[in-house]
Amino acid sequence: MTRTENIPGELCLLSQWVCVSAESKVPLKAWEKTPASTTNPETWASYYAARETMNSKNNDWCDYLGFVFAGNGIVGIDIDCGVDAEGFITPLAADIIGRCRSYTERSKSGRGFHILLKGVLPFKGKNNLAGVEIYQSARYFILTGDVLLYRTLEENQAAIDYVLATYFPDAPRESGGPVGERIYTPVWAPPAGGRVPLRPSYPRITPGSRNLSLTSLAGALHGQGWPKAELYAELLRANAAACDPPLDRREIQSIVNSVTRYKR
Repeated sequence: MTRTENIPGELCLLSQWVCVSAESKVPLKAWEKTPASTTNPETWASYYAARETMNSKNNDWCDYLGFVFAGNGIVGIDIDCGVDAEGFITPLAADIIGRCRSYTERSKSGRGFHILLKGVLPFKGKNNLAGVEIYQSARYFILTGDVLLYRTLEENQAAIDYVLATYFPDAPRESGGPVGERIYTPVWAPPAGGRVPLRPSYPRITPGSRNLSLTSLAGALHGQGWPKAELYAELLRANAAACDPPLDRREIQSIVNSVTRYKR
């Protein structure tokens, strides 16, 4: 069963949960033993509803809870080859876990790891066919709560970009991804005295949304044709004006590098 006491509180606030039988990987609705869909939110439940089903005395079909990725700033990394024949963590798993430093658990099989962290991808998700998968929507993970090293859900776009560059170097950009979507929008003041403001103001960004918001802003500017240097300078301005505390300059550079890798 899922060790629910170890699930990060931020995930528990999201209604993106399904139930899973130990005998199958098919996601199930929390209120009845019928398949759920990873693309239909109407088949998902709150964390508390799914947990109640799993813990019910009458339950004979829900052994684990599953978290559905819905493109709202949570990224999941699945490492299949996480443990070698002698039971030691593989170099690949150690590399990714050490970079992400966010919630990490052993998978149901005991041979792999799941990592969940906050950030965005330039596509929905992908399997590199070499033991690593990464998703932000239309997939789900069976969560075990069998935590390894990191218990909290952290924001780490730099680590996501590293994983993409290292393990998914040829991954294409899919249409409809978050890059370029205006999930964070600057505010333009109306003309005053016949003058039109040259720059917008930036509404405050909460600490848990800094990477997601600035990535969406970078995507919008990139789509408008901004040169990379000017885009970087504007992101620094938005970062200083809207983020408290601001992201490190290296993270801003990582966002710009990630976004500008793709054609407009």
